[in-house]
Order: sequence, then C-alpha cells, then structure tokens
Amino acid sequence: MKLTDGKGVDLLLDVAGGDGINHSIAATKAGGSIAQIGFLTGQTSALNLMPMIFRQTTFRGIAVAPRSSFDRMNAFLNEHKIRPVIDHAYPFEQAREAYEHLARGAFGKVVIKVGQA
Repeated sequence: MKLTDGKGVDLLLDVAGGDGINHSIAATKAGGSIAQIGFLTGQTSALNLMPMIFRQTTFRGIAVAPRSSFDRMNAFLNEHKIRPVIDHAYPFEQAREAYEHLARGAFGKVVIKVGQA
C-alpha cells in the first residue's frame, strides 16, 4: 500500500492462492481486479467476503495448462501456417504508448518487445 499512497493497485496477479487472497483483496483499490493464476500455497481459502463486496473487487480465475499443451498448440499453428495479426510493435521503453494504442481499439495484437530477441 505504500507504493500506491494507500490507494491499492488496479490489478493484482495472485499466484499463491490459499488464505493470501484476503491480503490480495486488501492490497487492491476499490473497484480493482484480482486475477488468480495459480495456487502455490493452497487451493482452498477462508475468504472474507465483506471487504471484497464493499470494495467491489472483481475476481477472475485464469486456467493454465501444462507445457505439453503449449507445445502441441504451437505445432498445430506452425503446421497450418496460422500467424497472429500484429497491429503494432513497441519497444519496452514505449510500453505506456502501447497500452494507450490498445485502449484506442487496435486491430490485432499490440506487442511490447522485451530485450533484443
């Protein structure tokens, strides 16, 4: 909360799960969102609903698959020559501009390049 002057974050990515979800809710600003991407510390939780309701927190679960599924998907895409539509690519230093471009309604993917790969 120090980093946001007590306001909380807009979006929190939680990979821990378990009872830490209550800390995640407390660290999210009113009207903010939590994306639950994993459950390293447990699949169940003693969830305190009151802060979540009063802060109007949006909670979204994100399912991930094993690496083998990713590899099969990429093989399929390569075999059928399926390529993403890329609207524009930005260097990492222009990430803010990339998000602004995305918010204006880009056609296709907006890419932020990290490093010189």
